[in-house]
Amino acid sequence: MEKRFYWALVGLLAFSLPVVADAAQLTLKPSAAAAVVGGTFTVSISLDTEGEPVNAIDITLTFPADKLQVVSPSLGRSVVSVWTAPPYFNNATGNLHFQGGIPGGINVKDGLLSTITFRAKQPGSAVVKFDSDSQILAHDGKGTDVLTDTQSGIFDVILPPPEGPLIASETH
Repeated sequence: MEKRFYWALVGLLAFSLPVVADAAQLTLKPSAAAAVVGGTFTVSISLDTEGEPVNAIDITLTFPADKLQVVSPSLGRSVVSVWTAPPYFNNATGNLHFQGGIPGGINVKDGLLSTITFRAKQPGSAVVKFDSDSQILAHDGKGTDVLTDTQSGIFDVILPPPEGPLIASETH
């Protein structure tokens, strides 16, 4: 009789514990690169839901405004199908914001959210990172934030190599 009571108690406790959602992760790809002053480069935002269906994103990226500027965010091939707010960027303050939804939810390992084109402005190290207010919401009807990990990108902005003298000849 005591064994049955014990197992009944264990079962009751197991069902009363809160369910912990799996984690979701945001990554910048590439996570490191070099860019020449005046040139452009692209960075993709990738989503890994780690087995948890999600249906909404609210992401803010920050970047050093003195070293980088956003040329354009691209949403063409994004897994997000409904943008509740169009991408907004401010090159003076160094931030970029996305907000959207995925009706029915999605479970992806490497889902493209956006591709961003940056222009390199001045030499130095430029860290592009996700703001701590960024959220990935589970498709659980409760709006549970499942974002637990973000991976920033570090971009080295370098001067272009010297061009050397310009040589021209009227005969050759």
